[in-house]
Amino acid sequence: MKLQIYKKYIYYLKSTGTCVVVVGGCWFLYQLRQTSQILRSSVTTNVLDLEQSQAQYIYIDDPRFKDVLMFRNKEDLRASIAEKPRTLTYIITKWWKSLNRNLAYKLLDLAQNGCASDREKAVYSLSRLKHLKDWHYWHMAQMLDAKTAVALARMPNVDLRFFLRPPYYHMKHKLYDVIENLHYLLLDLDSLCQSCHPCLTQFLNKKFHDTHRDGLIFDHDLTSVGLAVPPAIIWDQDLLYSCVQAIHHHSSLDQHSKDIVDAGGLPILMNVQKLVGDNINICILLAKIISNISLHEEYLNDLFRSGWIGILAKWLQNPDLRLSATAARALANLDIQDASNEKYARRIYVLHPLHRNQSARKLDVVFVHGLLGGVFVTWRQRDPDTSTLGFVTDAHSPCGTDAFTSMLAETPQEFLKDLAHDLRMREWKKIGEDFEVILDDCPENTNCRACGPFTCRGDNVCMEQAERDRIARTECWPRDWLPRDVPSLRVIGINYDTNLSMWTPLCPIEGLKTTIDERSEEFVRKLLMAGVGKKPIVWICHSMGGLLVKKMLVEEWKQGDKHNLCQNTRSIVFYSTPHRGSHVAALTQTTQMLVWPSVEVQELREESPKLLQLHDEFIRMLKNYTMDIVSFSETKSTLVTALKFPFQFVNPNSADPGVGEFFEIPQDHLSICKPANRQSFLYQKVLSIVKRHVNAENNSSKKV
Repeated sequence: MKLQIYKKYIYYLKSTGTCVVVVGGCWFLYQLRQTSQILRSSVTTNVLDLEQSQAQYIYIDDPRFKDVLMFRNKEDLRASIAEKPRTLTYIITKWWKSLNRNLAYKLLDLAQNGCASDREKAVYSLSRLKHLKDWHYWHMAQMLDAKTAVALARMPNVDLRFFLRPPYYHMKHKLYDVIENLHYLLLDLDSLCQSCHPCLTQFLNKKFHDTHRDGLIFDHDLTSVGLAVPPAIIWDQDLLYSCVQAIHHHSSLDQHSKDIVDAGGLPILMNVQKLVGDNINICILLAKIISNISLHEEYLNDLFRSGWIGILAKWLQNPDLRLSATAARALANLDIQDASNEKYARRIYVLHPLHRNQSARKLDVVFVHGLLGGVFVTWRQRDPDTSTLGFVTDAHSPCGTDAFTSMLAETPQEFLKDLAHDLRMREWKKIGEDFEVILDDCPENTNCRACGPFTCRGDNVCMEQAERDRIARTECWPRDWLPRDVPSLRVIGINYDTNLSMWTPLCPIEGLKTTIDERSEEFVRKLLMAGVGKKPIVWICHSMGGLLVKKMLVEEWKQGDKHNLCQNTRSIVFYSTPHRGSHVAALTQTTQMLVWPSVEVQELREESPKLLQLHDEFIRMLKNYTMDIVSFSETKSTLVTALKFPFQFVNPNSADPGVGEFFEIPQDHLSICKPANRQSFLYQKVLSIVKRHVNAENNSSKKV
């Protein structure tokens, strides 16, 4: 009886469970359907169908595949493709490309793992390889190490695809973000040097006076959230330039150039380059910062990883010498594999060669500018003088004079110059080459020891180059003219800042190092780092630069010439050097109180006992060492100030050192070091001196 009751209960439970499952399932399906309808009404679910997101076909821009849909099997498809005829030219071209590619990888391996001579040859050969594909350059760029990348970057006209782009180069940054990062960097630099650089602290207080490091809020942040406030800081490219200039000035101090890398400044400066890479002035400042850092070899890998080696290689090919020479200095300092082991400190520029040079160096030519000059300002080609251009007309001409005169008035001066030059060249061709031309800037007066060249034959090389030089003017004749006329030279330019008045803002740290004694000591140390003294030297100086050279040589002479600077000096060329001072510094006591002349101006005082003592010591030094002394003196006054006031800076009596050759040139103080062209006596005389000493060096080497 009990068993039947249990079976009945089990039957009821099964029936109830079945009903619950059926009803629950129906309810679940109903809810699922409702949820699906709700989702479809609010979200398009087909966005997740990735396989059908794009059309399932591709476009083939090749006429050989125009009937590809007509074929049914693989054989028909292959038969439709017309293979290129395997001609002899095709086979040779394919073999040559394969050989060129394999050679490139072998040269790369040799450049990284070979001996010193093999590495140099491999890098030179690798840079001259052409006809490689883009992916071959990119692949080799990933295989390059830092040392090989620097050596390759110093090759002339190297393909820039050898160098990887900087990390995150594709990212674009806004101007205020870059300035904000520069501000943080400046704060870090100020903290690392413990605020010992007054210029940096003053710059931060002046430019970012309303900002603080903790809780920093900038004007652009307030503007972005809709708060209109008067801008305390103008976020423009001028502020960006000022920040980069402040970093450059801080890096100019040797003890602080490392701080930029330690503070993570290389990526920040790279962002500046990406943002304003077309601004030549900012790029020059960036190149100077990197060149200051390049004196520390331990940061080579940091510069390589941040992409600066490729940027320096690109700047090295820039036509602006201010940028290319600075990039060349940085790469030369980073080139650890260079056997010369020569370093170029700040203010020392290699004007030639800018690249690695396989030819042996015979002579060093060192250029030193004068007061208010510069290595990229003083040694320019002189601007053409158009004041003497004109036509002589017949005053008694019965008719047509007014019309002809009015026509000439409307004619551009460049056209008149070209017309006069063409007429002169036509007359010379009629005469032939049997003539001589008096050189431009021919001296008005000389001493008894002076000699030429004063003329140039019509078939001379300098005359053949006259037409090209007239069209393509140079901004630096030591770089463009001397190496072309005399190979195997190294041309070095010394650059330094000078001022006329102490009212000009000066760096408190560097402002005290402006005397001739301190500058000469600094330049001797830096020139020795650059290897000056190992080869014969020719010094070429303008104005105060001649006094610096005299001071350097005299001090070396007093110390026994242990660096061979005096012994290896072959010649000194003085362009209007005030050996006995200049009356430009002859100011009354009242005027000195108003003008407050700088240290440089005070040292140039006429008949200064210090200058007279230096000259006496220089004359005594010349008795121990044989040097060719050539001096040029100005005879024209220089038009100074906006009022065009005529003033002769150095008179012939002060410019004549009393030894060597002396020439009085009809030019002013600024133009006497700027030859009019390659046919100028001011250049041809220097060229003859350099050629003579290079030939003497070649003859001595042959005898050995």
